[in-house]
Amino acid sequence: MNKLTCAALALFAIATSPAQASPESRLAKQALHCSAIFSVFADTLTEDAKLATEFRRGVAIFTELYVREREGDRAAATHEAELGRAALLLQFREQLAEREPYLREDGVVCGAWADGFFAQGEDWSYVPVYPKVIGFGSRQKYTPIGAQAFKRWKP
Repeated sequence: MNKLTCAALALFAIATSPAQASPESRLAKQALHCSAIFSVFADTLTEDAKLATEFRRGVAIFTELYVREREGDRAAATHEAELGRAALLLQFREQLAEREPYLREDGVVCGAWADGFFAQGEDWSYVPVYPKVIGFGSRQKYTPIGAQAFKRWKP
């Protein structure tokens, strides 16, 4: 790991230490990971305004889910989400050469999960199950999105 990644991960570890917040649930970790994946989508695929809006909405939904799962002080949890997403993005960038196929597949899984939130309209009220099986429609939609996004995101 480079110094920047180590520093970001250290800051995230300090910000999410048990003395300051409750431990992260599996759902919180999944939400944070998907917020980072959708952040890559939002940053790289800006030419389609409708999709770009959807990706930004996905980042917001996954961030909100993280905050809800963390409980306690919303401002602190939101700050933790921002630090955690930044640390994940640094990690993704550092490992992109070796892990790009995995990150693309994560994009499909996160996209399928996001579709469950999007289907509820503007105000989601329940958390869809994290997908273990990906529907054909989601796979068709998010496979090319992930390929294009991570190709553009390469340093």
